[in-house]
Amino acid sequence: MERGRQDPHHLQYPLQQPRGISRRAFVAGTGAAMLATALPLGALTGLVGCRSAFGDAVFRGERTITDHAGRTHTIPTPEKLERIYYTSALGQIFVFSLAPELQGGTGLQFTPQELVYLPEGTADLAYLGSLSGGGEIDRELLIQSQIQLVFSISGTPLGAQEEAEADKLQEMTGIPVVCVDGSFENITNAYRFIGEVMGREDRATRIAAFLEGIYADVTRAVSGIKDQDRVSLYYAEGPFGLSTEPNISQHALTFEVAKAKNVAAVDLTVGIGMTNVSLESVIAWDPEVIIAWDDVIRGGADEIIRTNPDWATIKAVKEGRVYTMPNAPFAWCDRPPGVNRFLGIQWVANMCYPELYDVDMVEEVKKFYHELYWVDISNEQARDLLGNSYPVYRKKK
Repeated sequence: MERGRQDPHHLQYPLQQPRGISRRAFVAGTGAAMLATALPLGALTGLVGCRSAFGDAVFRGERTITDHAGRTHTIPTPEKLERIYYTSALGQIFVFSLAPELQGGTGLQFTPQELVYLPEGTADLAYLGSLSGGGEIDRELLIQSQIQLVFSISGTPLGAQEEAEADKLQEMTGIPVVCVDGSFENITNAYRFIGEVMGREDRATRIAAFLEGIYADVTRAVSGIKDQDRVSLYYAEGPFGLSTEPNISQHALTFEVAKAKNVAAVDLTVGIGMTNVSLESVIAWDPEVIIAWDDVIRGGADEIIRTNPDWATIKAVKEGRVYTMPNAPFAWCDRPPGVNRFLGIQWVANMCYPELYDVDMVEEVKKFYHELYWVDISNEQARDLLGNSYPVYRKKK
């Protein structure tokens, strides 16, 4: 990714006002007069009498787009687009980070702890379901909610399964289902595409530049680390901390980008991930750092790992480097595997290599939540999210 040259960290993002001209204003006002003056009567009649992109946009409030899977859709123009849904939480993050008021429902049932860090009104959204993890979307409720467009956004490059799911949902509801490649490598392009569909191009461009800046800063800081000097890390998933992810998993990508050395020599569990391992394996890997799910929101094993004597011989436990992954409103490292991972790469890089990526994570957290989640949080809230990873651990010289 290329870094945007302008520092976007302090930009304010007011909601973009609808642009263009409505059909009513066109017919009744100066738009019609201007068009009539500019074109001969015969040309105007021909323009109105046949289908064209201009005519569809002005008179029908529609336009045609091609999604990332090469599928063509007729969708409302941005001026007419009022209610959007998504097949997963990943899609919802894209939409609400661009325009919260266009959410036509929620694909996640948020806890009170998570709602604190989300835009006002999120708690009032109706739950319509999600296709993630083999789930279902309530198709009747989707139609009743007058959803005009559904985004199917994938955290990995699009494949046949994603396209088939989108086709099926579209056929059963009659609602356009737009496929988007939202993989980590393509996430800023995804923002620009979705922003154009939603009529939020300016905000999408600024978010993309913000993310590109984070990626450039982190990767530049850790680029010189030799393989033998990488900090070893174990990702402890699940209620007992004995599920994890290999390097090839999208759920481990955050660690790889931040140059932490994932110790998990395991096979990938296709789909939801979370390959089971034994405690004996973790002890043998002897990681310097453990990142664990929290025991409050996700029912993880962070406190078990810190306090259970069975884990006590592991280096990360002995040195007090068992860190709870921040999880509100979304997990910083993976689930859903979306824009939240950009904060995750900052967190992991600063935690593992504070001398190389020396930033104040309290300020970085506040900045990220302001720019992406529409909330301004306090220093205390940011420190609470960071937990025992702040202040950062530094080796004694």
